[in-house]
This record gives sequence, structure tokens and C-alpha cells, in this order.
Amino acid sequence: MHQAPKDGHTRTENRWTQPLRERRAFGRTDVLTEGWYPACRSRELGPAKARSVRIGSQRIALYRGESGQAYALDAFCPHMGADLGNGTVHGETVRCGLHGWRYDATGACAGTGCEAKAPATAKVQAWPVHEAFGTIWVFAGPEASHPFPTCPGLDGREVDALRVGKVRLYAHHHAMMTGGIDLQHFKAVHGLDIRFDYETREPAPGVLDYHLEGDIPDGGWRARVGKRLVGPQFRYALRVAGGSIAAISYGMDQRLGGTGRALPSLNVLWGCMPLEDGVSEVDIYLLAEKGPGVRAQLKWALRIATTLGLLAVLDDDDKRAFPHMRFDPGALTREDRAVIEMMKHLDALPISAWSEVQP
Repeated sequence: MHQAPKDGHTRTENRWTQPLRERRAFGRTDVLTEGWYPACRSRELGPAKARSVRIGSQRIALYRGESGQAYALDAFCPHMGADLGNGTVHGETVRCGLHGWRYDATGACAGTGCEAKAPATAKVQAWPVHEAFGTIWVFAGPEASHPFPTCPGLDGREVDALRVGKVRLYAHHHAMMTGGIDLQHFKAVHGLDIRFDYETREPAPGVLDYHLEGDIPDGGWRARVGKRLVGPQFRYALRVAGGSIAAISYGMDQRLGGTGRALPSLNVLWGCMPLEDGVSEVDIYLLAEKGPGVRAQLKWALRIATTLGLLAVLDDDDKRAFPHMRFDPGALTREDRAVIEMMKHLDALPISAWSEVQP
């Protein structure tokens, strides 16, 4: 069996006989769309500490104020360009390690620490921050166009998550996102010959939801197990937010055997980070509704364990399909209309200033 590529080398292969078509944003390694990106784990930014990370072509200084709140600023001090991520935290400000100039959560200079008066240009851009699931997320735009998303089946509910870990994809993460609604893919790779109907919704700017429903066929062990669990139909939903997060809810509004007690959905969220070499790293989270008490915690743990089992089965199938993949949709058909719709959505998203180029 061939080893899966660890970088995006296939982007440069077959360039003359199979040229790679360049789109506005879809699948681009040099273009970042405005969305929420996983900057670092919460534990990696301790109390009153600072560090810097790179997302796209942007270096961001993260710091945690003495209140415990996390903040994100452009990394380079306007005075002489030192990385603010190497500085120290004082109250809710970060102090440059080179000359001691301090910047607050808005990016304004809060003092120079000497007699010098900071000029009006002594200001850095601040970026929206959200902390969830043990991760610090930063929005790649001056204002967040949409709140931090959750899975469609958990809207309006209190949730807790288990982070499975970080994986390196074989391709750009946009290709993974289209896999969630690639209807031919389900039959060819996962052996699920379900003819889904779907509809799309846009619950917020930059967010696209797919709601899919289909009749479970009679053949195959997976179909037989599925019918016993959820009845003759299967429903799920996929949410794509900002081109950087994909969240899926398997089994939306299902009942045991089709008519029995209500079943909870199984929910997975992927936070995606494109890399310079053409592939992406993905943080994987399993989500479930949480509640107080031991019984609620046991229910949460059971749902998480079930989701982990489902994810393992699907992931094992995909590992045989994706090695050496170079996603270039040049021969799409009518059956690929859901994929085409998602590609158009991703291409239309606002381009972040964190991109290497501005198409």
C-alpha cells in the first residue's frame, strides 16, 4: 500500500498534462477566507502569558489578561517591530519585550513606560477571539461576520466537547468539506446507496447549512443496521462556516426504529488550518449536549463514545480513497450539484487580509 503524502507535493505534479485550475478561494493555499481558525490550545496560553502564532501569512500575538480573557493582536510592535508574543502581560495589556511599550485589547498604545509620547501610528489591529472546547479561536477579519458555530443538531443547547486530536489531511480542507455532501462518494466509498434530497439554508453571513434526507436501501449490512436503529429514512445536516469550520450532525430528528423514542444526533466539528505546503491540519471535536448531574454526564460520555465509533468507521473508508488526491473539479456532473453549490459558496466568501495574495 502506498504511503499517504505528508505534504501537498501533488499540486505540482502533472502540471502540463493535467493543469490545476485556480479558483478565487476554493482549495487555494495562498488565500484565506474570513472565518474562525484554531490558533492554539487553551492550555498553551497560561495565565498572564503571551505567545505568537502564524495563520496564513499573518503573525498574531495572543495574550491572556490577568482577568483570564484571551486577546489577539497583530504581532509586530509599531515602534520597532518586535514580536509582542515575546512580551509580558500587565493587567489586560501586553508589554513589548524590546522597549516596554504596552498595548491594550483594542490594539491602542496604553503607555511607553518612559517620557516618550507614543505617536498616533502606535496602534495595532485587534482580532475577535472566542475560547471554546479547550481551544482559542481567532477570526480572520476585523469583525466577526458570524458567531462561533456549533453543530446544526445542537443549536441553542449547552454542549461540551471531546477533542480527538489534530490530523494532517491529504489535501486542502475544502476538499474534505465537499466530502460531507458528495452524494456519489457515499455509495462508492462507504457502501451507502442512499439517494439523498437536500436543501440549503444560510443562518448567518458566511455560513451555509445542508439538510439532507434519504431512504435507506435494503441491501448491505450497514443499511440493515441503519434501518433497525433509525427506521427507513436517514437525515443529517452539514454546516460550513467561513470556509474554516465544518460541523456535521448525523441522525437529525430520528427515532429508534423510525417510530420509537427520540434519538440524539451524533455531532462532529472540524476546525481547519491551511498549511503552506498545500495540505491542511484539522482539529477534530466530538460534541454532545451536556447537563448537570452524574446521569447527564454518563449520557454525554455514551454519545461521545458512539460518535467516536462512527467517526472511526468513516475515517477508515476515506483513508483508502484520499492518498495522493489532488482535488481539481474539472469534470463535474449533474449528480455533483451539491458539491458545485458548496464550491460557489466558498468562492464567494470575503477574502481575509491574512492571505498571501488578494485575488
